[in-house]
Amino acid sequence: MMESTAEGRMMGTDTSAFQTALARVLTDPQAFACLYDDPARFAEENALSDAQIYALQSFDKKRLRWLSASLAAKRFYLVETYFPATFALLRRHRALSKVERSLIATYRPIKSERLIRSFRDAFWFAELIERHVAQGELDIPYLIDVVRCERAEFMLWSDAECVESAEEFKSRNASRPSVTEEELLDGAVRAGRHVALREFSCDVLSYVQALGDGKAPPEPEPAPTLLLFGRIAVTDRVQKARVGRMMKSFLTDAGAGKPTREILAEILEPETDRAARDAAERNCCRMLQKLYALNFVTIEESVGPSARGGDDDAGPRSAS
Repeated sequence: MMESTAEGRMMGTDTSAFQTALARVLTDPQAFACLYDDPARFAEENALSDAQIYALQSFDKKRLRWLSASLAAKRFYLVETYFPATFALLRRHRALSKVERSLIATYRPIKSERLIRSFRDAFWFAELIERHVAQGELDIPYLIDVVRCERAEFMLWSDAECVESAEEFKSRNASRPSVTEEELLDGAVRAGRHVALREFSCDVLSYVQALGDGKAPPEPEPAPTLLLFGRIAVTDRVQKARVGRMMKSFLTDAGAGKPTREILAEILEPETDRAARDAAERNCCRMLQKLYALNFVTIEESVGPSARGGDDDAGPRSAS
């Protein structure tokens, strides 16, 4: 399809400007149309000579269109690696082709200095789905929950800072393989950059799992659900765990250097009796121990009453 080397130099087809313009024609439907419908504007936008425009237009138009469609499809289906359940749900509702056309028409495959191309397309894909759902153009039950679940996982998996954070917490916690309730209550717990909390309209985990396995997903019960996502160190896995409202409130406040007891005292209603407070502390510590074992959280040096030399009734715990 290309001229000989000598002919290429004469027509300028071996220049970076020509190769960039050809890449645009193959990957951008608007550029393809402009080349044939308004070649003067295409030449001006891409800094091409008349000879270079002639060389581009001498290519077989049908073959170029076929190559363009093939590259666009390849680009789109690379995203499926990161959003397998979302793709499966779109297929079940015969909406995948619509989303493919929309992505290719909306987002040009421009070069990015920060993200590799497939990562950037994955973010754009999730953004596109959410916009179509918000505009009423994709009326598929639980689609927004599925794409948000996979997006949260993808963000932690693909972010280099999350990898570093996971490694840091694993190394930090290695010197203390487990922590007691008292250590947790007296210490200041903090979550890592590699952890994210998201809320969904249903228990989306089993739904996503079934879709990813190619099975007919069971209809989930609509109920607000909180999921904690965390990158696992030294692997490519992201662990997911269901948590309750109290843990959401706790993790929101954790990280400011306050001991766990103090945070819980602020979360609980003032009229909560001592037995209920003790139960809340135990439940919180059990969950924190699980999260600590996963290296989702770490604990700073004790700052609570035992560290200060006080007795068990000192500080917020005695507020009942």
